[in-house]
Amino acid sequence: MTIKLIATDIDGTFLNDQHEYAIDRFNELLQEMRRRQIHFAIASGNHYGHLVDIFAARSHINTFMAENGALIMDQQTIVAETRLPQQTMQQLLRILHDDPLLQPDSIRLSGQQASYMNRTDPDVNDVELRYFISNLQLVDDIGQVTDHIYKVNVAWKHEDIKAKADYLNAKFPGAFHATASGFGSIDVIPAGINKGVGLQQLEDYWQLTPDEVAAFGDNYNDLEMLCRAKYGYAMLNAEPAVQQQASFVTRLDNNHFGVLDTIENLLK
Repeated sequence: MTIKLIATDIDGTFLNDQHEYAIDRFNELLQEMRRRQIHFAIASGNHYGHLVDIFAARSHINTFMAENGALIMDQQTIVAETRLPQQTMQQLLRILHDDPLLQPDSIRLSGQQASYMNRTDPDVNDVELRYFISNLQLVDDIGQVTDHIYKVNVAWKHEDIKAKADYLNAKFPGAFHATASGFGSIDVIPAGINKGVGLQQLEDYWQLTPDEVAAFGDNYNDLEMLCRAKYGYAMLNAEPAVQQQASFVTRLDNNHFGVLDTIENLLK
């Protein structure tokens, strides 16, 4: 077994439910991975700035696949970047507002410069949401934002999120990719983009094959990545459908640091 890249989702996967990880234990593993010339990447639906903030003072991580693969950074270098076309975003915002089957509780745009919400959005003071957003700008109308947008995050408090994603994908075939991302929300990202495509772009960047890759995830937005990597691990706490499609399931859940446990075994 020759692994040259390990990629992991963070929320519900690498981090426990308190958004923490075993820092010293991981840093030792990171050192060992560097020694063996194994790349390590964070692969998340979150904004790049938030991901950098999580690890900045704790662990020296260079590679981030942010926005489900719409923005991939390696040591400040943009490896790949895909934006949502302005026209597509306007269409999406219109139908979210007008379609009685949609009408979400909250909408947020994730851009190059910042994240954006309407001032009137009921979630602007949500503590959990504020954790995920490093640079939030409140605006009068998100439809008027001119930043490069990588993702639209749409939340419903008490609805079947997977059904909402399927409905949007069926309504706009090929226009974008809507995927359930956990915490009662879906991510709408550019067409043809997902964590599996992001993984492929990192493989190309480092001249690797899927046979040299291990990946970890817990939710539907991790599926393409888990299916692409030869060593695709669904977390013990992952959605059942995700576990069924992944090649492997971790021995421990995210609250017992199943990713670190598996990496330790892979390095043996």
